[in-house]
Amino acid sequence: MVQNTEDVNSPLLLPITVYNSEQPHLFMAHQRTIDSLLCMPHTLESKVEMLAEFRRTFNDNQEILAQIDNFENTYHSNAAVQWYTRDSFIWRTINQALRSSNVDAMFKLRYILTDLYDHLKESYQQTPQSLWKTKLETYYRGQLMSSEEFDIFKSLRGNIISINTFLSTTASMQIALMYAGEYNENSDLVSVVFSIETNSQALVRPYASISHYSMFQDEEETLFAMGSVFRIGNIRQLLDADNVWVIHLITISEDDYRFNVTHLETE
Repeated sequence: MVQNTEDVNSPLLLPITVYNSEQPHLFMAHQRTIDSLLCMPHTLESKVEMLAEFRRTFNDNQEILAQIDNFENTYHSNAAVQWYTRDSFIWRTINQALRSSNVDAMFKLRYILTDLYDHLKESYQQTPQSLWKTKLETYYRGQLMSSEEFDIFKSLRGNIISINTFLSTTASMQIALMYAGEYNENSDLVSVVFSIETNSQALVRPYASISHYSMFQDEEETLFAMGSVFRIGNIRQLLDADNVWVIHLITISEDDYRFNVTHLETE
């Protein structure tokens, strides 16, 4: 499961946009930026701009520049997930752009961002409609976070948030605990597992299992699309591991989302 540990000048290791009733349009602006990028045509020009952004970012690293040359010559849109799940220049560049909400960089990367999103959307839509009303699922994401970041999440309990990046999760609580640093002894860091409760009909943005495409197949990885919307639920200590905290994230239904969009647009 790919997880970023680099400092890209984001105040949160899990970068989010929070719905604030006093400044509601900031939340919608972020969602509309994503929608606008996804509506742009998939052209040779957008591919050229993406490659130029990769080369600009790693212009002093000959090894990565060689990888970019290989990517240019071999990449196909149906291989976007395989490339993204590697610990590669693609994952690093995409996460830096999304974590910092750098619209200019996101625009330059629109070619592969749309490929990733479309793959998740296609897989998501292949879920039989008969299961949409009954398929309840829970996914987990474990990570260490600073005490300050954890306090921010506690203060946001009950709030609606959008996660700015593609979100890597696992179906296995044990794997999530491993990433959370279950035996962490650093008092400045908090071991956290996000428990994400969802069902196929409720999600505003798509998600899909990518285990068959991932470089880490044994981690049962599911990827949520950038801009996925959740409500922060209960925050509690794990019963059998009192040094681990569980933050519950609950998907927002399409109806709830449409209500909030209408509410925002009329304020």
